[in-house]
Amino acid sequence: MKPSSARHPQTDGQTERAQQTAHMMLRTLISPDQKDWVDRLPDIEFAYNTSLHPAIGVTPFELHHGGRKGRIFADLLLPRTTDIDAACSPTSVRKYRELLTQACANMHKAQVRMQQQANRRHVPCPIHAGDLVWVSAEEFALEQDVSRKLLPKWFGRWTVLSAAGDKPDGSSFMIDIPPHLAVHPVFDALKLATYTPAKDNDFPDRRSQDPPSMDGHQEIDRVVTHRKYDNKPMQYKVSFKWCNRDDTMWISRADLQASAPLIHADYE
Repeated sequence: MKPSSARHPQTDGQTERAQQTAHMMLRTLISPDQKDWVDRLPDIEFAYNTSLHPAIGVTPFELHHGGRKGRIFADLLLPRTTDIDAACSPTSVRKYRELLTQACANMHKAQVRMQQQANRRHVPCPIHAGDLVWVSAEEFALEQDVSRKLLPKWFGRWTVLSAAGDKPDGSSFMIDIPPHLAVHPVFDALKLATYTPAKDNDFPDRRSQDPPSMDGHQEIDRVVTHRKYDNKPMQYKVSFKWCNRDDTMWISRADLQASAPLIHADYE
């Protein structure tokens, strides 16, 4: 079984489904203050193990003990001295092998059925290395006093560097995100959206979407030109990384020295 992660919990879907069942059963047993949920876990475990599982066609207790449900209950409620060799008799071994074969066949049918249902919604991944993509805003940490509901749903656009993972076409991708963003650059394909450029004549004066900032500042790319009026401080026209070259801004000498001292030194 492959280990799952928060980014792709579908890898271990059987465990996720079992947890949902346990949560549903707990809701019906715990008290309103929810303080006795730990005491209810043995009841949940017993009810779960004595329920018929469609994947194996029998209950987990029947598969584990190799017997019928009624016989298991009798052994649990009325313990009796039994011959240890009786469980290893040819008849018991034959019955257990038949039960195990039946469970394996039912599990195979269930796996095929689940695979067919899942593949109905699966399409080939349209993302490849070199493409421009948007990254879901849920993958980034929020700045202080910022509401996620009012943020853009997607950040970017950024370049796909390479595919990551076992699949050649990639279920996860490494993205060329700005270095000031404290986040791992590998994202699942479900968190990405392909970038479709707008036509030039649709919105000629619209600015490109700025990438997520660090402390309210963008990373400066280069100085385009400068200006100075009378006794006022020198101002510099700068462009920003991961933005269109036409998206420029005038800033003061002090701001340029504080945010990009190397760029200021090279320009001077």
